[in-house]
Amino acid sequence: MALLDELIFDFLGLSSPSGLEIIFAGSAVIGGALFLFWFALLIVGGITADIFDGLLGTDIDALGADASFKALTFQGIMAFMMFFGLGGLFVLKSDGGNSIAVVVGGMAGFASMYGTGKMFELFVNLQADGTIDISQSVGSKGAVYLGIGEDQVGQVQVDVNGTMLTYPARSLDKMAIDTGVLIQVKEVVAGVLLVERV
Repeated sequence: MALLDELIFDFLGLSSPSGLEIIFAGSAVIGGALFLFWFALLIVGGITADIFDGLLGTDIDALGADASFKALTFQGIMAFMMFFGLGGLFVLKSDGGNSIAVVVGGMAGFASMYGTGKMFELFVNLQADGTIDISQSVGSKGAVYLGIGEDQVGQVQVDVNGTMLTYPARSLDKMAIDTGVLIQVKEVVAGVLLVERV
């Protein structure tokens, strides 16, 4: 106990801790240590999901992406433990009563759990797969990249949502269009753009 007292309680400013201070300090230390461990694993490159997949012998997606962004997750529980302990210790160190410390610790823990869930939900909403549907090119302008022969397929480069993309294309009026000629996309049929001169 003397070693634990020197390492943890003296670091936290608790010279002779009460039972409630031990609970708050333990919660803060365990939550903080788990958070740092989890964060280190995520930085290394998603090792966490692979470890749990290997231990349980199944493909679990609950630790990544969309499923883990609800309030009651491993991250949320870590945040609750850490802030419950820190909030309770803060109140106890500022001469608040035990019941006030438990209430403030609980409020801080629930607020951090809710905030963690909302933060991860925001991260999910920021994700984009970057895929552009070919139908979004209708109305776009560009230039012929590989000449389009009479009733034959060539290639065009068009600007779709700020991205220059190359697609197979046919002439709408079935007339040849040379390389470099400016065009506009009128339709998409079976993955091929129907274009006309601008």
